[in-house]
Order: sequence, then structure tokens, then C-alpha cells
Amino acid sequence: MVVVLAESMLVYQPPAWWQRALVADGQSWVWIGTLIISLTLVAALALRYLYSMWWLNRIRLLRSQGLISSSELHVGQCAHLQLLEGREDERLRQWRTMVRRVEPDFVHVDLPVSPEGICRFTPGTRVALAVNAIDSLYVMDTEVVGMDRSGSGILYLRRQPLLHRLQRRQFARVELFVPATVEVVGGKGIGRYAGTVLDIGGGGMCLQVPIAVEPGSIVRVDSPSLSSVVCDSVRLTVVGVSETVVDGRMEYRLHCAFVDLNTEHAERIARFVHQKQREKTAARRWRIPQDNPLSDLSSTSS
Repeated sequence: MVVVLAESMLVYQPPAWWQRALVADGQSWVWIGTLIISLTLVAALALRYLYSMWWLNRIRLLRSQGLISSSELHVGQCAHLQLLEGREDERLRQWRTMVRRVEPDFVHVDLPVSPEGICRFTPGTRVALAVNAIDSLYVMDTEVVGMDRSGSGILYLRRQPLLHRLQRRQFARVELFVPATVEVVGGKGIGRYAGTVLDIGGGGMCLQVPIAVEPGSIVRVDSPSLSSVVCDSVRLTVVGVSETVVDGRMEYRLHCAFVDLNTEHAERIARFVHQKQREKTAARRWRIPQDNPLSDLSSTSS
């Protein structure tokens, strides 16, 4: 009898848990699969939420330290170049330019039109690129990596991950590109000219016109796109003039300040700027970056 029991124990072994699971009914497997998928989705959403919170906290920390990501650079942004090496008078001089293209590793800007500027911005030269953000002026210390003199001329700069805040404006501004008629009513060059509104803020506007207006001149702006914001009776004073090249021809940017802006017009401009800032933030949130790496700098460099 003992021998029979021992033999039966050796022959018969209870199935393991995975063997019992294999013979479970199909409904049990459906519940198990649903539970695994649900736990996976919850874990993925939790990780994404934690990443978003970390990224927002990092952005707030950078802005508190006077830094922003170079992803704020975009095509058509007004900027100027400044040398970081050479004589003191050369390092203090500024060349107006515009951002033409932003890539993961490079930033394309307009080449300064003056012969002196073309000679100074050679590959390997250390420069500072200052761009106008919404309410501040941000600077990126970088170097020239290439040049293309065909057409109006393009300068290739190495893109850095962060921009440093140089100064803060009293009024927030929003960049535009809307046609307008600029009328010079005081100073030299009195007349009406077809131009473009590049940006607007509570303190003034930046206009692009085909003539060089002297600083101190009084101008008026008539733009159908801004008729509900700035009426044609509002006057501005030209406080600065800079040169740029657009489609192979010389254009001039007029940096203007409002002269007699009343409270009603100031509130209209403030609401308009706030609305455009929200639209810009919403558009950037859903923007899909496109990687267009610079193919060969040696072929376009001189």
C-alpha cells in the first residue's frame, strides 16, 4: 500500500499557476487584457503629466533667470548683429538684420549690406544676435559658420539652446506684417508712402517704408487691418531708422513712438496686443517642428 501511494505521488503532480491560466476560459483573458491596457494608459498619461509639469517649471525657472529657449526664434523676426571680438568701436556697432530661417542647428539671417559688414562677418567670427521678443530684447552669443552672397545675402549662425535677456521694455509688443500707408506730416520727405507695419505696442510701432525718414519726423499710419486699433489721426514720432534689404532692394525701418495717444486708444492697443499674444501662444502650442538640416555649408560659403 505504501509503495502504491509513493508511486502515485511521483506520477501525479498538481499543475502550476501558469498551467491553470492556460486552460482558463476566454472571458477571463478578456478581463485580464483590459486591465493591462488600462494600467498602461494610466501610466502613460501620468508620465506625460509629470513631464509637462517639469517642462513648465523649467520654463518659469529660465525666464526668472532672464533666459528663454531658442525655439522662440522665428522667421521674419527683427534683429541686429554685434561683434564680440575686435576693436571697441567695432564691438559697439550694430548691424540691422532679419531672421530668414530657423533650423535645429543653424539660424539664417540677412547679411549686412555694407562692404565693411560683409568683410567682418567671416566664418568663425564670434557675434551676438539680438532679437525682439514680446516684451524684452534677447541675445544669443554664437559664431558665423557660413555665408551665401547670392541674391540679398544670407549669413549662417550656429544656433544656441538659450537666449539671454538684455533689457525689458515698458510696453509689450506683438509682431505683425500688414500693409499700411505711411504719411510723413512733419520734417523732411513729406508725403504718402506705401509701407508695412512690422510690430505694435503700447509705446509705439515699427514701420517699413521705401524712403529714409529723418529721426524726429512726425508720421501717421493708415492700415485697414488696424483701423479698429489705431485711427489715422494718431501721430507718431520717428525715434530711430535702420536699413534692411527686402527682395534685393533697400528698405528702411522706422522705430516710432506715439505722440498724443489718449486713454481710449491705449486701451484698444493693449487689448489688441493681448489678443495677438494669446493667438500666437495657441498657434505655437500646436506647431509641428520641421527639421531642415543645413546640407552643405562648404558649397555656399565663400
